[in-house]
Amino acid sequence: MRNLRMLVEYDGTNYHGWQTQLDQVTIQSTIEKSVEQITQERVNLTGSGRTDAKVHAFGQVANFRSKTNIEAPLLKKALNSLLPEDIVIKKMEEAPLEFDSCIDALSKTYRYSILNRPEPCAIGRFYSSQVARPLDIEAMEEASAYLLGEHDFSSFRSSSCSARNPIRNVQQAEFRKEKDLIHFYIQSSGFLHHMVRCIVGTLMDVGRGKITSSDFRGILEAKDRRLAGRTAKPQGLCLMEVRYP
Repeated sequence: MRNLRMLVEYDGTNYHGWQTQLDQVTIQSTIEKSVEQITQERVNLTGSGRTDAKVHAFGQVANFRSKTNIEAPLLKKALNSLLPEDIVIKKMEEAPLEFDSCIDALSKTYRYSILNRPEPCAIGRFYSSQVARPLDIEAMEEASAYLLGEHDFSSFRSSSCSARNPIRNVQQAEFRKEKDLIHFYIQSSGFLHHMVRCIVGTLMDVGRGKITSSDFRGILEAKDRRLAGRTAKPQGLCLMEVRYP
């Protein structure tokens, strides 16, 4: 038995998220079917984490166990020849049998992209969320600093979140501007369901002047989802990197 680890890039526009779901096309199920076609084995692909419908990834990590004797580089090439163009295996390598891409992950980094201009975007509409009025980035940066460190993020998770422990440790929360695009990067030991999108939706309220950075801090400390802003749209979100020991 071998344990094969892969680095996956995908455009999530046409998929119902990462995780296999009944009667839905997902990233996980699409890759599993391609692996089965090549190896003649049914495999269970484990991802570093779930991404929602229409969410993208540059650096998703996944692994599966197999008895195939196909070398990892050849298997990567074969998979890329079968997979649709919006899913690419960037790297394939042998991993220790005990490696688990989800359990062993130390941290994940997400990027959320905001198109901040009056006109919408035609070509990039699947990779950013538009805000027509100018956003106050300095105020958003001031608010995002309160996210750093270990906190209870109950105010920034969906009502359907099943995590027993809402405490997470955020190591990075910063903005970078690129012409009309505002990119928000956040790195944490783990994320609650919709956590990044709930945070971004509330930071947008700060940028619009609806609430202050102090209000944002109060929302975080209140541990009450009803006080936070709307959940930002999924297409602006991208999993950038997963770190391991």
